[in-house]
Amino acid sequence: MEASDGVLVLENVIEVEHLDRLRELLQPTAEEIAQDDTHDSDFEKHPRIMDQALPTMLDFMFEDVWSNRIAVSILQSLAGPNLRCHYANANASLKAGGRQLVRNDFDKPHPVNSFAFIINIPLSDMDEENGSPELWPGSHRDSFIQQHVTLPNDEWGFAIKPALVEQRRNISPPVQPTVRKGSLIIRDIHLWHAGMPNRSDTPRTMLAFVIQPTWIHAPSKVTLPLETKALVDGWKVNSGLEYAVHWVDGDADHEEVDSDDVEYSTGNSKWPLLESLMRPTPESISSL
Repeated sequence: MEASDGVLVLENVIEVEHLDRLRELLQPTAEEIAQDDTHDSDFEKHPRIMDQALPTMLDFMFEDVWSNRIAVSILQSLAGPNLRCHYANANASLKAGGRQLVRNDFDKPHPVNSFAFIINIPLSDMDEENGSPELWPGSHRDSFIQQHVTLPNDEWGFAIKPALVEQRRNISPPVQPTVRKGSLIIRDIHLWHAGMPNRSDTPRTMLAFVIQPTWIHAPSKVTLPLETKALVDGWKVNSGLEYAVHWVDGDADHEEVDSDDVEYSTGNSKWPLLESLMRPTPESISSL
């Protein structure tokens, strides 16, 4: 897969030992979290994909995971030199038979240009057997809010209209990539995707970081202990990536923290005025 597909896989860019340490910490708690009805799920219960907060102890905050220089340099070439990460989380896919509906990650009118990116990092080899996500190459080039249908009884609330999913399947079918440990995935926020069932007996954990140019002024923040500030500030010096952070004095226990929803809105007051120019009008696609 290539960047023109809206998704890019970079191999051998993260120390395997770092991923092993994170997996050893996160994997044992995945089943415990799944039994907690008060804990957030990622979109739907039946695929059993559960949110997990990242550990924020100093010796688990690896720079090649949180601020990978190769990935950041690629994103700078796409979105400009000033980038900010305002969401960091993980999800664990547990053994299940269901799948998610196809959607993108943006439920508001949005601009044509690439304005937000997600970096996914699997902590182990990932393939169809253990729930590699379904990705729809090229769908980011033709993505707008009117493609979605509202699902009032669904936890996520919306999905791509089934007729459009089948139409694109005939033109550019989805893929479930095999991604080796030590790799990362960069995808455009517009890209259609869906969580797929993990048929193995081992939880499949994947990290997620949302990165945007700083002019967006997205309000979401990552909660981090104050003792990590020097480390995080150093990442900006080394790679150019800054973090939007809510600093807390003391520990931020990853087993107790529920991730906030990602908020992609902008402080730019002109944005809503331009929405009508961003995408086709509802009338133009009413027949879809």
